[in-house]
Amino acid sequence: MERETIPLPFPEERPESYVHRVTKTSGTSFYYAFLTLPRPRRDAIFTVYAFCRAVDCAVDEAESQQQASEQLAHWTEELSLAFEGHAREPIAIRVGEVSESFSLPQTLFEEIVEGVAYDLEPRRFRSFEELGRYCDLVAGAVGKLCVRIFGHAEAWADDYAANLGRALQITNILRDIGPDARRGRFYLPIEDLERFGLSEDDILGTGEPRLEMLHFEAERAEAYFTAARRLVPRNGRTLSSAEMMGAIYHRLLHRIVASGFPARGEIVRVPRLEKLFVAARAWLAMHLPGRGHR
Repeated sequence: MERETIPLPFPEERPESYVHRVTKTSGTSFYYAFLTLPRPRRDAIFTVYAFCRAVDCAVDEAESQQQASEQLAHWTEELSLAFEGHAREPIAIRVGEVSESFSLPQTLFEEIVEGVAYDLEPRRFRSFEELGRYCDLVAGAVGKLCVRIFGHAEAWADDYAANLGRALQITNILRDIGPDARRGRFYLPIEDLERFGLSEDDILGTGEPRLEMLHFEAERAEAYFTAARRLVPRNGRTLSSAEMMGAIYHRLLHRIVASGFPARGEIVRVPRLEKLFVAARAWLAMHLPGRGHR
């Protein structure tokens, strides 16, 4: 598997244009789910995504653990400078600008860096409680930034972000079992392996007990998707983009399950046209009268 890369800024390229290009060229579901937002909110979301991708790549592209640690320290420093108005990196400059516009807490960006730092060395999660904390850092914190960009800082909105974040991150883990293993990473809880009498190597195989465990993890993701949807208010059109993202990832989860949780070969993906269809359907559903649960 090739290492993930992030494009370099063009000479004289504006920070706003750069974060848009980073997001668009990545092929991320973020891009399709948030195109319907008004431009200021969309650009803010793209900034959050570009920051996450830059921090991820700081670890994944590093030639050594020391280099990765230095890169994360660099981004931590850039964050501090961003909130002081003195950032140097284009992405960090935009982080400072959109954080001022949408009252985004610095602590949530710091949590993202803290979560990515888990991957500096091979790590195992003994329990789902430990894995849940990791999901809250790398995905829940992102969700909490997004709901604030949508105009919500209420407790229910943070709960919504946390549940959806766990659903998305577990889906990512199930999709990337093989590539993660090749990097020495394994995210499924050890207690679940023991429950089903499996080893890490078994998860890369094709046995029936493996499928039983992975179906168990997929059902856990399903429960978080459901919990998030139940928190959407009846007048929750402001969360349409988040629900579009959730719908795309929910479709991805279904594709992973239908494919038998492959750990070798091509990574399961949702084709671009299917993403657009799923996103459009989710948007329409959010705009029907009486949509929502609260």
